[in-house]
Amino acid sequence: MPTSRLSSPAERCLRAVWADRVPFLIVVAGCVAAAALVTARQPTLYASQALVSVKPPAEVLAEALRTKRPYLGPDGHLYDANDPERQTGPGRYAPRLTAPGMVALAAQDAGILPAGTALDDQQAARWVTAERIEGADLIRLVAWQPTADGARKLADAIVARGLAVNQRDEANVAPPELRRIMTVVDPPTLAASPASPRLSVNLSVGFALGVLAASALVAIRQTLNLRTGTPNLEPRTPNPEPRTP
Repeated sequence: MPTSRLSSPAERCLRAVWADRVPFLIVVAGCVAAAALVTARQPTLYASQALVSVKPPAEVLAEALRTKRPYLGPDGHLYDANDPERQTGPGRYAPRLTAPGMVALAAQDAGILPAGTALDDQQAARWVTAERIEGADLIRLVAWQPTADGARKLADAIVARGLAVNQRDEANVAPPELRRIMTVVDPPTLAASPASPRLSVNLSVGFALGVLAASALVAIRQTLNLRTGTPNLEPRTPNPEPRTP
């Protein structure tokens, strides 16, 4: 008497997807189309990146290492080259580079804004970001604009004003306080292609979400079919009857 072999979970899943392949493909295509639409509605932005260093002068550090003399920074902490948390120069200057007043003045210098125009916090945050690199004395500055040249000009203006502020603030620092000098490690770059929107990333996310949503739809349809008593189209493979000699 022939016997039937139950299908594996993977086989049942594939058969369920194939049975509902039309709605599955419609859901996936819809999610990809939605991702493409969202990408098309996003503004094109170019990014210009710069890297600046904020640290004590080299001769001061060399003297500190030679004499093992502790230095007191403007924040009241002892400077320790082995303790990133006490290298507070980048931590002090990174927020100042992205302040709305600083960004507005730099944008006026770059010819992006007319004279006397102010920016709010949200607009300044959309145009310029600056983050301290953990464990180092570096600040990564990124300027965003609709054109590559505009982004680089804005980054140049931010760096120039940051250097001026640093020279003014640190000029009158007297011992035992520790001066922190800002220098440009990597000048602002000129982007060759837009940094946003990222079409390939958005379409990949849309495709992945579409596959998940379509799979959930297939599972729900199969569950409803079982509850309503709809016959399952899954065939069972008969095993050949063993022959008796």
